[in-house]
Amino acid sequence: MQIFYKFLKKYRLFNEKMIFYMQFLKTRGNIFMFHVFILNEVSLRGQLKKITSAIKSVCENNKLKYRFLLTDNIENLKSELEKIKSMDNTVLYAVGGDGTLQTLVNNVDLSNTILQYLPYGTGNNAYNTFYQQKFDLEQDILSENIIEADLGIANGEYFTGMVGLGIDGKSGNNLAKFKKLGVPGKAKYYSAILYTILTDANPINVKMHFDGNTRIEKSSMISITNGPTIGGKTPINPKANAFDGKLNALIADDLSRLDFLRLMMKVDSGAHLQDPRVSTIEFKKMLITSEEELLYQLDGEIRKTQQIDINVCPKILKMKGKR
Repeated sequence: MQIFYKFLKKYRLFNEKMIFYMQFLKTRGNIFMFHVFILNEVSLRGQLKKITSAIKSVCENNKLKYRFLLTDNIENLKSELEKIKSMDNTVLYAVGGDGTLQTLVNNVDLSNTILQYLPYGTGNNAYNTFYQQKFDLEQDILSENIIEADLGIANGEYFTGMVGLGIDGKSGNNLAKFKKLGVPGKAKYYSAILYTILTDANPINVKMHFDGNTRIEKSSMISITNGPTIGGKTPINPKANAFDGKLNALIADDLSRLDFLRLMMKVDSGAHLQDPRVSTIEFKKMLITSEEELLYQLDGEIRKTQQIDINVCPKILKMKGKR
């Protein structure tokens, strides 16, 4: 493999993409790779010792080269990443929730970086978006397969899973209240939605310009996703696929509090898509504008603006693992 790689390099018989994969192939076999586990101390909370012990056990039992990087904020993460920029044949593991992975994809060079996601956070929707299988720590670390997945980008920030507006955005903003209360699993997402419906269910007024079309909407909720699910693995856009070069938007009309609650009760079964007050769009580019400030969530991170420029970035994300 080394001789073949040098021959290609000498006679320039390949493009940059081929260079990347040849470099990966020449290290095929995890023992020759360096595994860097980036742990979000905030999302892991009391699990940190248990998780690092489990990862250490897998790595040492399989004679893998590894190290841990601990971070609790974006600036700290950037500083830690600078330390490993020069390391070849490295896989970066986002260990935590969706926010950890979202932060990582926005702070590395995606053209020559292999990532992996170990879903130990309070929100692990991205794992379902990219893998759609049960998480297995050893299997995921030892996997030698590479998948190429789409990302969305909103106002210059990549997102792995979703952009949510209206009740979807507001409930993301209220989610922290229920995390602090220790509400488990999917219950905290529904608690945040219920709280939002009761306290601030006002609709948003937007213009949506997408792929040559325009829609004016007065909407209770707009959920734009890269994959089929949002928080708590809620299947809001079942047909969305992070490998098809498109994003999907679900738009709910301006609904009363009771009607919106009824709609959300249909989501798990997929029956919400049969409601005439719900519509869906597939698109590659979308510009959302409003005369009022829009609060939206991007993979759980809260942003405010009057304009959101959203695009799909096909096959930009290289991830280790299998579907």
